[in-house]
Amino acid sequence: MPATHSRIAPQRKLVQWLATLFLLAIPFVQIGGNSLLRLDAPSRTLLFLGAQIRIEEFYLFLLVALVGSFGFLFVTMLFGRVWCGWFCPQTTITDLAEWLDRKVRSAVGRGLSGKLLRHLGYLVLSFTVAANLVWYFIPPAAFWHRLTAGSIGPVAGIFLTATLILVYLDLTWVRGAFCKSICPYGRIQHMTMDRNTLTLEFDRERTADCIACGACARICPMGIDIKDGLQIECINCGRCVDACRDVMGKMGKEGLIRYSFGAGGQGTPFNARVIASGALVVLLSGILVAGVATRKEATVKVQRSAGGEVKTLPDGSVVNFYTAYLENRGTKGASFTLAVAPQNGVTPLLVGPVRDVSVEANGNRRVDFAIKLAPAPSGPLELKLQLLRDGKPVGSAALPVLAR
Repeated sequence: MPATHSRIAPQRKLVQWLATLFLLAIPFVQIGGNSLLRLDAPSRTLLFLGAQIRIEEFYLFLLVALVGSFGFLFVTMLFGRVWCGWFCPQTTITDLAEWLDRKVRSAVGRGLSGKLLRHLGYLVLSFTVAANLVWYFIPPAAFWHRLTAGSIGPVAGIFLTATLILVYLDLTWVRGAFCKSICPYGRIQHMTMDRNTLTLEFDRERTADCIACGACARICPMGIDIKDGLQIECINCGRCVDACRDVMGKMGKEGLIRYSFGAGGQGTPFNARVIASGALVVLLSGILVAGVATRKEATVKVQRSAGGEVKTLPDGSVVNFYTAYLENRGTKGASFTLAVAPQNGVTPLLVGPVRDVSVEANGNRRVDFAIKLAPAPSGPLELKLQLLRDGKPVGSAALPVLAR
């Protein structure tokens, strides 16, 4: 068979398998002892590519969201609904359900046993999807241990059960109808597409070669006819391409349906809009990487103690009381020390548990301490509280001092 009659389905299935395995594998991959990607709800921390991004670092969350949003916009303007037809989990599980239906019906028929076997397969597939989603919040090993021990917890248990039920109902009743009439992303994609976007196109110049067999329309999971032109329901899966190539190939001709950038392939895929959006994605990605790379490994925040008044001692020195909050953003536990450097002839003395303060990985620690100043300053003074790790400063905070 000529190369022009090669099928698209094997390539699409390969992409779907790779994307599915990638989503399943992410929770198992670790960098520096942390998940490649996981949202740790108890500590309100996003584990991302080995970094721990706390909710306080909202700007990094915002950058992640912007990179994802503009990345989808870039892909859509260039390749249309290729996400829907080639990468989307909804399309993948629908294809898996259809494959399961064919295998079961060919093996045991359409009777009761076949129906029970198909629904058992739907349940297994639904549980796999639900468990995979939970793994992005609970590490897989901890998930299985808690599940078998009956201690999964109410929130995770409800989320797991609800997702399982929704996916099962999806596989049983909805499937492609979701993409055709419910999915909002398809509508958003349609609004971002233009005459240069990659779409499926029926070759109008060869209309006379069409034998009106209807294979392209029958095979379409969205129930549309590509000969009617571009339609919002089309997910760029390419099934109609294969169907037409199979029919026309038997006649020694090329298929009448193809992927095309614009009408007749005359579009300009890398136009100003696409280049601008791509450059924006690269820029935002660079800012995100720089932000993660330069973020501080630890921080310290300090405030005056609520009930701690300034005290003057008999020797003329002054004591101020504070509360410090230490945050260890590292992937390992660490020991910190608080220190204050002399200023304007005033020698500060820290009193309290300020040395070798242990803070667990991605943890916080409260430290109550006092500062004795001798001699007493003549007026308000602002010192600099330093957070040291192995003798090196890793964080600092302004320390206002009041004189009696």
